[in-house]
Amino acid sequence: MAAFARDMGYVNPDGSVKPPIVWDEAERRQLRARLDALYFLLYGVTDEDDIRYILSTFPIIERKDREAFGVYLTAELILWHKRALKAGEPDALAPEADLVRAGRPRAA
Repeated sequence: MAAFARDMGYVNPDGSVKPPIVWDEAERRQLRARLDALYFLLYGVTDEDDIRYILSTFPIIERKDREAFGVYLTAELILWHKRALKAGEPDALAPEADLVRAGRPRAA
C-alpha cells in the first residue's frame, strides 16, 4: 500500500509515506450527513418534511440507527447539517449526543 500511497501523493513534506488514516465511525457519520445535506440543497429539496419522507425510504438504515442509538440518527444529522449549511456554517459539527438525547422518548 505504501507504493500506492506514494503514487497518490499521500506523503509527508520529506517524501515519506504518511501513516494510514484511522477509521473513525463518528467522523464518517458526520461527513456522510454533511454530504447528504449538501446534495439535498443542490437538488432543491429544502423542506424538512420532504427530506424526512425521502429518508424514510431507507428502512434498513433507520432500523440499524434505532437499534444502535434509539433514534434515526442519520436523519437527524442530515437535517442538522442542512440547517448549518443554510446558516452559512459548513464546517460545523453536529452535537450527536444532544440529537440522540432529544430524539429518545422520555422515561416515565
